[in-house]
Formats: sequence, C-alpha cells, structure tokens
Amino acid sequence: MKKNHILTSITLTLLLSFMLLSCNADATAGLFRQISESKAPVGIVYKQIVGLDTTAPRTLYYLTSEGLFSTDGTSSTKLVANEEGNIIQSAYVDTTGGEVVFQTNDGTKKLYRYNISTELITELSGFTTNERVLLLANGLVLTKDATSTYKLFDYDVPASEIATTGAVNGYDLVSVLQLSGKEHMGVSATNPLLITLVNTSGDYKHFYVDDPTTGDTSVIEMDESTKTYRFASMAAINSDVYLLTTDGKLYAASTPSAATFNLMHDTNESYNKHAFMYATSDDTTTRLITKPEGINEPLYVINFPDTTVTDTASVTYSTIREGYGVYLDAAEIVDSYEKSANVLLVATLENGMYEIDIAGDTSSETEAYTL
Repeated sequence: MKKNHILTSITLTLLLSFMLLSCNADATAGLFRQISESKAPVGIVYKQIVGLDTTAPRTLYYLTSEGLFSTDGTSSTKLVANEEGNIIQSAYVDTTGGEVVFQTNDGTKKLYRYNISTELITELSGFTTNERVLLLANGLVLTKDATSTYKLFDYDVPASEIATTGAVNGYDLVSVLQLSGKEHMGVSATNPLLITLVNTSGDYKHFYVDDPTTGDTSVIEMDESTKTYRFASMAAINSDVYLLTTDGKLYAASTPSAATFNLMHDTNESYNKHAFMYATSDDTTTRLITKPEGINEPLYVINFPDTTVTDTASVTYSTIREGYGVYLDAAEIVDSYEKSANVLLVATLENGMYEIDIAGDTSSETEAYTL
C-alpha cells in the first residue's frame, strides 16, 4: 500500500512538471525565463539618483533606504544617515555650490544643506511659512501658501519666484512630473515639468512649466479636456509633448495648451505615477521607452515618425527583453540619470544600478556602471 502511494506521488509530480514545461514551451518570457535572467537583490534599496559631479574624478550621489551616499565608482561613503522620523525624502546636488540639499519627513518644512567639503549640515529655513514645501530633483522648491497658490523657487533664492499657478482653491497636489533621466540636471530651459492638482470630485488641473528659468508667463494651464487624465510620465521631444496616463494611454500635442490631446496609442498596460519613460530620436523615428507597473514587466517601446503627433496608424509597439533591457524586465525602476544622449544610469528598487546604452543596445551587469 505504501509502495503504491509513493508511485502515485511520483507520477503526479512528473505529470505536473510536464504540464508546466508544456505551458512554457512556446512562451518568449515565461516564468522560467524570468527566474533565469533576474538578478538577486544586492542589498541596496535605491530611492533616488541625486546627481553626478561633472569634474574629474567624478562622484555620484544617491539616496537609499539608509540615507544619502556618494561613490567614486569604487567605494561608497554614507554622508547623512536616515533616522526614525527623519528620513530623507528627496535631494539635489549643487556641484557649483559644493553642497547637497535635502528634505526629510520631520514635518518642519525645512530644507537642509550638506557641505561636501566640511561635511557640516545646516538648516535652510526660508520656506517654513508655507503650508506645503516640496524639494524637487532639479533644485527647485514647490510651495503652497495660505491662498492655495503653488509657486516655484530656486532652493538657494527663496525670495525669487520663478513660476506660479495662481490661486487654485479646492485642489491638492498629486504629482510633479519631470523628464525621465533629466530631472536631476538643475534648472534648465530645456527640461520642462508638469504640476498636477486634483479636487474632491477627482478632476485634475495640469500646469505645464515650459521654461523653469523664467517668470510666471512660462506656466501653461492645460485645457479643460485633460481634467480626467491622470498622467504617469511626460516626454518632450521634437517640439511636441507626450503624456502617458496611469492606464496606459499615450497622448500627444504640439503645445500643452492645445484644446485636444491626440490619443497616439493605448498600451493596455498600467503605470505607476512617475513611471520611467525616456524619449529618443534618430532624426527619423521617435522612440518612447517605458516601463509598466510590475516588477516582471519588460521595457516597452512606442515608435512613430518624428514629424507627426496625429498619425496613429504609424505607431508600433514592441517589448525589449535583450540588449539594454535584458535585466530590467525583472526589476522595479525607481530612478534614472542621463549620463549622455541615450546612455543612462538606471537605479532599481532592490536589484542594483545598471548602465544602459540605448543606441549601442547594451547593459552593464548590476552595480557595474561607470562614472
């Protein structure tokens, strides 16, 4: 009886194995492939790539679950440790000023400076009278005052207003979108940002800051037709604006003030807010490289001619599981940094940091990036 039971168990196990193999035989990215190509956690929980010093020897600054670090590519140094109730939420490195500015969750609405040379930390309290203070990755500070007006300032010049939404009563901040890979580059006229607010009815207001280096006239409130769109990513390339919603719809317009955003493509995928979407062009074809929600999702590429935002018939959609995307279909992207055109550092939540070369179609091994 015992022998029959053992034989039955072995038979069932073999049948189950054959079923699994059969189900996966024709799959291009099944469970077994995910396991074989994924990378084990490296012990670093990345939160943000803060910035890269341009002066040799180059130094990379980054945030992890443990705090603020720097690395010369060989060894890392902990600059500011996270403490309970005092966790660093965002940071910006000012290489010209020789400091890293950061914001914690201590509830004080203060910013802090870390002096790279002296290693001293001092408070930057010029924004504490506001109802809300948010340090952005490009060194700008978004504030909300008692009149429900959102304003942008340079962190180092708190009295000099760069842009404002004007009073927006009944709306609260949802997100501030910047260009993937370029959000850490400092205040730049070529790197716009999108401020999104929402009211209790679920209607959105989107404010496009076309040129963060000038005054209030650079703020464009998007048309009323976009009030139902919850955007996850933004790209700006070839004088056009592309916005991807959290439910995977890609919209495009030649100007953010357009009455109608054209639906370029519906990916039928779900995206986290601040999802990775990098735009590149070879002067003929625009490619938007995206990463949907879910660790085991691959990179997707949306392709279309440079010259159009309306020809939806020309859009193609494909997955990238090899080359520069070989390790990222089993990792959660948390941030990216553009070292040069089409060459990015890509930080993942638990699988380390990679260097990908989109034009060269290559990827480094985890933590094998160069500075």
